[in-house]
Amino acid sequence: MKRRYPHKENVLLVNITRLGDMLQATPTIAGMKEENPQCKITVLVEKQFEAVCKIIPCVDEVVGLDLGMTVRSLAREGEGVIDAYEYIDEVVRDLQSRKFDYVLNMSSSAYTALLLNILGVKQRGGWAADEQGYRVIESDWARLFASSVFHTNRVYSSLNLVDVFRCSADVDKHPHKLVLSVDDKSLEFARQFIAESSFTNQGPVVAVQAGASQGKRQWSPARFARFVDEMVQKYQARVILTGTKKELPIIEQITKLCSKENVAVAAGKTSIPELAALLKLSDVLVTGDTGPMHISVAVGTPVVAMFIASAFGFETGPYSPGNIVLQPVIECGPCNPNKSCARPDCHETIEPEVMAKIVEMRLKGEIQSVPRELVDPSRLVVYRTYFDEFGFYNMEPLNSSGDRFTRFRNAYRKMWLDDLADFGMSQSMAGKSALNVMDPSVAALAEVHKLAEEGVCLIRELTNLIKDTRSPPAQLREVNEGLNKLDVTIERTGYHYPELGPLARMFVFAKENLCGTEPLDLASQMEEVYRDLGRRSLKLAQYY
Repeated sequence: MKRRYPHKENVLLVNITRLGDMLQATPTIAGMKEENPQCKITVLVEKQFEAVCKIIPCVDEVVGLDLGMTVRSLAREGEGVIDAYEYIDEVVRDLQSRKFDYVLNMSSSAYTALLLNILGVKQRGGWAADEQGYRVIESDWARLFASSVFHTNRVYSSLNLVDVFRCSADVDKHPHKLVLSVDDKSLEFARQFIAESSFTNQGPVVAVQAGASQGKRQWSPARFARFVDEMVQKYQARVILTGTKKELPIIEQITKLCSKENVAVAAGKTSIPELAALLKLSDVLVTGDTGPMHISVAVGTPVVAMFIASAFGFETGPYSPGNIVLQPVIECGPCNPNKSCARPDCHETIEPEVMAKIVEMRLKGEIQSVPRELVDPSRLVVYRTYFDEFGFYNMEPLNSSGDRFTRFRNAYRKMWLDDLADFGMSQSMAGKSALNVMDPSVAALAEVHKLAEEGVCLIRELTNLIKDTRSPPAQLREVNEGLNKLDVTIERTGYHYPELGPLARMFVFAKENLCGTEPLDLASQMEEVYRDLGRRSLKLAQYY
């Protein structure tokens, strides 16, 4: 794999945001340590996640940032502003004193990008800021993340965000799963909880995580209740309902609707280490795209996960082999995570009895196929997670050949792994021209390729004009206007042909992240951006 900074000695990893994000960073952390055994890894997180980091292997030190206190101080105004400034100044000075040689910012916020700039670490990945304080995206992999999560582009991505961030950190080796340590005290709590739950069934222990970060990503309590009854009565399961105190309302609705026998409620009764232990002792976890899903994967318990509403399995699916992902086939899905939904029809594509059957199949071992008569592939695709020959997460459809986006999704996957990771095209692709294929999207790709070549020509003309001090200003203005029109056309092509959106968005992000003020240097960078676009459009057509 192509890498800019493979050697690391003193690393700072900035990951301020959520529990799931921190867990998804664990392959990157483990990989850094495997490739550089002597390196020290420090993690900067929001204070409430400090405890989680302490059970992540390979983390040498945790620095907790008390954002809650900072915000409260700012709200007081007056002396509160001074208190907030002094606190942040102390944190920054402490980090500067540690002399990091590499820093990876996995948070895309403006304030963490500015922090990287203040720290002055030269070797860095993810989001940073330039000398004027404007946010910049440090690498192509980080730009790919920003391009992929752009709403209309999501369906064309098949690279898990764990791998995208891992590559953004120039990490090649990794454990092919999330990792988490479970201590003996937590395991004893979990054993005791199961022993005292008055289960009469002798079947598998099935953990169920009903809550999710958004209401639209939660299956209805009625459906969960039907699923629980099916598992308890038909498959003799022992069911444990997990969750936080905030999720107790949905748990209470489920327990009102299902049989109480062989159902135990752990929600609100566990710390994160205790939840990890409980999931480790379970035979399977049934969940949505949640933090507990990532914990389950990290402790080695298989997952059957519903990726409904805005959740998309290729992006954030359970990062280990052999898990099952249920992805509805629906025109509006995956929907915009920032928009509410008054009618989540995607929930109706998964029947509780079908879910129970799939769970029962997974309990017997890895599922190789799912009968179409059990799951209609026109409404729901059932995937199995695995790792490809390059060590990247992927999902294989078990009841169909995929959805209508599969062909372009596969082409993008091959193109990005070829272009960014340098794994190389197969010999059968060498020299093959595909831009004459009679497909509207591929025809548009040919147009994009042509526009990229025009861009290179215009940049060369601009470079010659800059070098010639006698160049008329009107001529410089004319070339600049030509470049602006060209850029607008490329961006519009990405909107008009959604299949080309990721390609166009990568171009836009690269253009927005040019660095410096020297005209010839900026022209050279822009020429490279056009060359990247031309090369990628050709490769995408070939792989398609």
